[in-house]
Amino acid sequence: MQKKFLLGLNFLLITLTAFSQGVSSNPMILKLSGYDMIYSEEKPDEIEFPMSDVDIIPLAGNKTFATFKYQSAGKHPNNQQILQTYFDKVRSLRGKPLYKGDNYGSFQIKSNTKKFWCVIETHEGGESYTVTIIGQDKIQEAETAQEMLELLKSQGSMDLYFQFATGSATLSKASQQTVDELAKLLKKYAPKLKLSIEGHTDNVGSVSANKKLSLDRAISVKKQLIRKGIDPSRLETVGWGSERPLESNDTEKGRTKNRRVSIKALN
Repeated sequence: MQKKFLLGLNFLLITLTAFSQGVSSNPMILKLSGYDMIYSEEKPDEIEFPMSDVDIIPLAGNKTFATFKYQSAGKHPNNQQILQTYFDKVRSLRGKPLYKGDNYGSFQIKSNTKKFWCVIETHEGGESYTVTIIGQDKIQEAETAQEMLELLKSQGSMDLYFQFATGSATLSKASQQTVDELAKLLKKYAPKLKLSIEGHTDNVGSVSANKKLSLDRAISVKKQLIRKGIDPSRLETVGWGSERPLESNDTEKGRTKNRRVSIKALN
């Protein structure tokens, strides 16, 4: 799968039109026929990322942003045509479409070491469009049930990065695959394993609010596993708030790494 992704990525890099300095290295910035790029920027930043009309999650990382405007004679593509062209390209890269609305959509693409969260938004009926990409280093070591099992065997614990809206304990759709893999671990590979699910936050907000939020998030993960058929007696929950950071909370990267759910083997 990863080999196919890299082959697709290389093909796209060869076939894309060359852009100006600043976005040329990012294969997810697509210049559609008839459009010129009129603005671009790259910088560390945080955005609100749409998973749906109501499911919005905070994301921080290296942001690439570009604006394109139709400059050719004749009628420009409409909103849905632009979005569909983009989503077709995403699928060709083995990417994952997440949401498509009337004039914007979101998707995710992964490589061996990076994760890219992308939003495309059309304006004025398709006369222009913007692309926003947040690139993050992969910080979750285990993504499949087998990888989770190996980490628990070797270390006794692992950190998972479920996606929650800011200040919320509601699991985002983006976290469903991680829930599915964790449930698979408990059903198929370790049917007698008991876990402690332990929520952690950064230090933004009060100590008491973070403590409650971290526990609520751990409970949310537990509830999802119960819905998947896991016996609740196999699952304990703890909320540590910001008491056990992995890195300094003085940087956004550190805060991102600290917002996690630790999974510990109890037997």
